[in-house]
Amino acid sequence: MTGEIKVSIEDAHAVITISRPDKLNSVTKPMLVDFNEQVSQIINNPNIRAVIFTGEGSRAFSAGFDMDTIMGLKGAEVTEFFKLLERTMRLIRENRTCITIAAVNGYAIGFGAMAVLACDFRFFSDTAAFRLPEVELGVFPGAGAASNLLHLVGPARAKDILLTTRTVSAKEALQIGLADMLVNQDELMEKTMEFVEGILNKDATILVRTKTLIDGMTGKDIADADELESAYLDEWLREREES
Repeated sequence: MTGEIKVSIEDAHAVITISRPDKLNSVTKPMLVDFNEQVSQIINNPNIRAVIFTGEGSRAFSAGFDMDTIMGLKGAEVTEFFKLLERTMRLIRENRTCITIAAVNGYAIGFGAMAVLACDFRFFSDTAAFRLPEVELGVFPGAGAASNLLHLVGPARAKDILLTTRTVSAKEALQIGLADMLVNQDELMEKTMEFVEGILNKDATILVRTKTLIDGMTGKDIADADELESAYLDEWLREREES
């Protein structure tokens, strides 16, 4: 671990902190590699049931990728880099072992915005701001930037945010469903931990299975969603009979 991706584990939850505050927690290629490895280890740890993602300091969650990193990529390195980014966001979004929460303590731009979108919940401080500048930079907004945003705010707002590359304030994020909670900056981690403690008090198996069910039903019509819910219920009932 480079020290720029910090991980702390306490009881059944982990905190992953992007820690390069002098550069607004912008992410280099080695940091992305480390971030991917840390996320993979955490979500495959059977003792971890909740993960909080945040940034070091009070200015930024992450202001995106370090531009020297992006400009230095050549040839096949570009493909390798962006496919790693895609795999990393999918690790967060598609995990079936724990609940993920983004504690957005400041600017969430580019990489930071993608990580925020990939989480199950997004808690914004009143100083947070969200932006996806990819289109302006001539970069395709993949790795969940488009798909996860669409899922949260709908097609019209997703097009607006992506095509204009404008900044979304914390207040607007709450209004449009991008943020789940808006709190004072100095209370962000306290409120996030209160939420996590409430999660950890619930039945672990039912909690994760319900999260997985909702993710699986997303995008399906009501008949298919009902069928999937019924299958989950049948599985739970069989397990209860066998126990």
